[in-house]
Amino acid sequence: MTLPNPNPSSRPIEAWLRPGDALPAAFDKRQALMPMWGAQPLAQPQWADAWQTMLATPIAERSLAYVHIPFCANRCVFCGFYRNAWQEQRGKPYVDRLIAELASEASQRPPGGSVSALYLGGGTPTALAAADLARLLAAARQCLPLTADCEITVEGRISHFSPDKAQACLAAGANRLSIGVQSFDSRLRRRLGRQHGGEEAAGYLRQLCRRTQAVVVADLMFGLPGQDDAKWAHDIDTALSLGLSGLDLYAFNCFPGLPLNRMLEKGALPPLPGLATQARHYAYAVRRLEDAGWTQLSNSHFASPDSRERNRYNRAIKSGRDCLAFGSGAGGCHAGHSYQVQGELADYLATPADSKPLGFIAGVGPQKQTLSLIQGALEQGTFSLAAFAAFPLMLNQLRRWQAQGLLTLRHDAVQLSIAGRFWAPTLIRELAMLTSTQQETICPPHAMPMPRPRSIPNARPN
Repeated sequence: MTLPNPNPSSRPIEAWLRPGDALPAAFDKRQALMPMWGAQPLAQPQWADAWQTMLATPIAERSLAYVHIPFCANRCVFCGFYRNAWQEQRGKPYVDRLIAELASEASQRPPGGSVSALYLGGGTPTALAAADLARLLAAARQCLPLTADCEITVEGRISHFSPDKAQACLAAGANRLSIGVQSFDSRLRRRLGRQHGGEEAAGYLRQLCRRTQAVVVADLMFGLPGQDDAKWAHDIDTALSLGLSGLDLYAFNCFPGLPLNRMLEKGALPPLPGLATQARHYAYAVRRLEDAGWTQLSNSHFASPDSRERNRYNRAIKSGRDCLAFGSGAGGCHAGHSYQVQGELADYLATPADSKPLGFIAGVGPQKQTLSLIQGALEQGTFSLAAFAAFPLMLNQLRRWQAQGLLTLRHDAVQLSIAGRFWAPTLIRELAMLTSTQQETICPPHAMPMPRPRSIPNARPN
C-alpha cells in the first residue's frame, strides 16, 4: 500500500510526473466522436412506427433511465447545454408533465427488464422545489422497474441545494448527489458565471458530506482560462480535503458558440492553456489521487478509499447500455433506436399527457455494437485484447499506440497509460473510424433545426 505523501502540496507538479505521463504531441488535437455517430435519422413520418416498436419492446435487464430538468438560473460561460432560464413558477407544471410522461409509459411498457441506474440531470435539477423533487423521485420509483441496489443520482448546484432540499431528495430515494464545482478558485469561478466563491463551495461540500449518508460527488475542470499550475494544485488539494466519495475530472472543450469564446476574443479572460498544460494537469491529478489511495473507475472518474461510489450510470452509458429518456431535451436509446424528447419547452409542455413529445429518432446502425465495445473498453482503461481479435486493423493500431507510450500490451491484456487515458476520446474516435466508412455527418440533436413536435400516442394499436 502506498502511503500518502506527508506534504503533497509542497511538491511542484513536475515532481509528481513520471516519464511518459504526459504526451501532448501524440495527436494534433483532442477530438471525440460526434454524438449519434453511426446512427441513421428517420424521417418524421416514420417516427410513429418506430416509437411503437420501442414501446412494445421489453427493456433489457439493468438498463438506465435519464430524467432531464432543462432550467438554469444563469448561463455559465463555459456551458453549451443552456436552454431555459429558471423561474420558480415553471417548476410545478414541468414536474406535472414529467410525471405524466413517466406514468403513461409505465402503463404501456411490457413486463420484464430492470433499471439499475437513474440519473436526474440538467440543466439544474436542484432548482426545483424540494416538494417537486421529492414527488418526481417518488414517481420515478413507482413507474420504473428499479433494481434493489439502483444508483439514483440527483445533479445540482450549490446555489439551489439547501441541506433541507438535499434531505428531501434522500428521503425520496436518491442515494447519490453530484455537485458541479469546476474550480475552487474564487476569481475563476466568478469569471465562469458561478455565484459562490471557492471557500464557500468547499465549505458547502464539506458539510454536505458530513450531514448525509449519500454518496457525494463533485466535478472539476482543467484547461480553463488562466488556470495555471498553482490553481490546479489548489483545486486537487481542496477536493482531497472534503470527504467526497467521488471526483470527476473533465477537460474543458472550447466548442464554437460558447459565450466564453466572445470573452476570449475581447480579452476579458486570460488565454486558454494549451494541450501541453492540459496533459500535465490531468497526469498530475491522477498521480495525486493515486497517492491518496483513490481508485480510478474510468478515465475521468475516481472513487475515494472505502467509499460506496460506483459511478454506475456514467460507466454504463458509455458502454452503450439502453437508456429510457424523460423530460424536454432528454436523449435515450432502446430497441435499436436512439431518440430525443422534444427540446422546445413550450412544445413539450403542450403535448397531451398520453403522447410522447419526440424531437428526433434514429436507427442506431450496424456500428452500434462495435462502438459500444470500443467505448466501454477504453473508458475502463484495462481490457482484454481478445475483445478486439475480430478487428485486425484495430489490433495493429493498438500496437502502434504502444510504441508511442499510450498503452501497454501484455499477453491478452491492454492497459492504457495515464497519457493514453488523457487521449482516450481521440483513441476511441480513431478506432471507430477504422471499422467503417461512416462519415461524421450527424449533428448532435440539440444543434439540429427542430421540427414542430410530433406527439406520438403512447398507446399501442389494438
